[in-house]
Amino acid sequence: MTNPFQLISETMSVNKADMVDYAAKVPGSKSLTNRFLLLAALAKGKGSIDAPLESDDTHYMRKALAQLGVAVSPEGSGWNIYGSPNWRQPEQEIFVGNAGTVMRFLSPALAINGQRAVITGNERMLVRPIGDLVDGLKQLGATVNYLGEDGFPPLEIQGPMKPGQVVIKGDSSSQYLSGLLMALPLLPGNSTIQISGPLVSKTYVEMTIDCMAQMGVLVEADAEYRVFNIKGNQTYQPQNLRMEPDASTASYWFALPLMVGGRVFVSNVPEKSHQGDFGLLDIFRDMGATVTRSEEGILVCANELRGVDVDMNTMSDVAPTLAVVATRASSPTTIRNIYNMRIKECDRIATIQTAFDALGLKMESGRDWMKIYPGQPTSSARLNPEDDHRMAMIFALLGLAFGGVQIEDPHCVAKTYPSFYEEIARAFQSA
Repeated sequence: MTNPFQLISETMSVNKADMVDYAAKVPGSKSLTNRFLLLAALAKGKGSIDAPLESDDTHYMRKALAQLGVAVSPEGSGWNIYGSPNWRQPEQEIFVGNAGTVMRFLSPALAINGQRAVITGNERMLVRPIGDLVDGLKQLGATVNYLGEDGFPPLEIQGPMKPGQVVIKGDSSSQYLSGLLMALPLLPGNSTIQISGPLVSKTYVEMTIDCMAQMGVLVEADAEYRVFNIKGNQTYQPQNLRMEPDASTASYWFALPLMVGGRVFVSNVPEKSHQGDFGLLDIFRDMGATVTRSEEGILVCANELRGVDVDMNTMSDVAPTLAVVATRASSPTTIRNIYNMRIKECDRIATIQTAFDALGLKMESGRDWMKIYPGQPTSSARLNPEDDHRMAMIFALLGLAFGGVQIEDPHCVAKTYPSFYEEIARAFQSA
């Protein structure tokens, strides 16, 4: 068939697509790429990352590191990183766009030494909360000033941060905890982090600790992930690393045959991964999809689907993917414990609700849940992803399944998947 995507000025028109039969290669993990970029930058000496994600978010991390004196240079299919734990003071403010991992991982690292730095982002970043992380940095002796509204970027950060005990909330974002975990081992003494309240996205914290261990730095966590003991005077060791495919990005490929029929094979999916978003495959299997794993990758085949009732606290980034697939099931689907979806690149629960309402799809939602009913759209609609890459990509899935969808500012997918539309279009052009 022809390309189902047509760009008209700044709006992408998405046409209904036929059954798919395609082998997809998914870009590298954003979460792993930006973690390893930071850790390699804090190591002393040359390391490398093979098959990293090339996207807006990783671009902002590399650009920020360059301002701090860390060289990241292309080499073959990846990058060489020439790290040093002693960064220089940036001459200009550090701009991170809407990259939450860069803002939240880099802020604690900037507080290690005594330099002053200002870190800021685009309009959406300036309304994304960061107060819990700032409170933690202040408890450890860093001077942090809000240059705009209290609780939000931009931040002026002045170190040095000191080792010690810190209590932070864990119910908004695990990235605050991950940022502190990666920075504290470099301090000249031991530290303890205690989590107040529930901890969201535990699998991402597990990922952070595993990445640190691969770079030679250890963290002790209790069984409930409430208390973290970090020995000081540790040193990150340069490594040569290869990135695995991004689980959140893979979710759109896993969902594609469930939306339009057919099958999709995704290569190089590891048998074991700290990317919790691969758990979406278990949910799809519970719904009735055929999911087959082999040494080469994962095959997902369309089948009759039934609704499910699931807690997605540990994988809220793929809850939107499940929401659109749920429209194809034979019974309602409820997604629970997903409040942190409201403080992502946009309020994702509200944005999905608005889109479903515009299309005439039935959905109910509350503070931390969504309930999606099966059905077909009753009207066409122009949908606004609110500068959120994941919203644009699930809107594309809706358009491919039903037609009648236009996406405003479709290029926001460049945050994590710049070639998204071209790759999906290729799946249909090859049929």
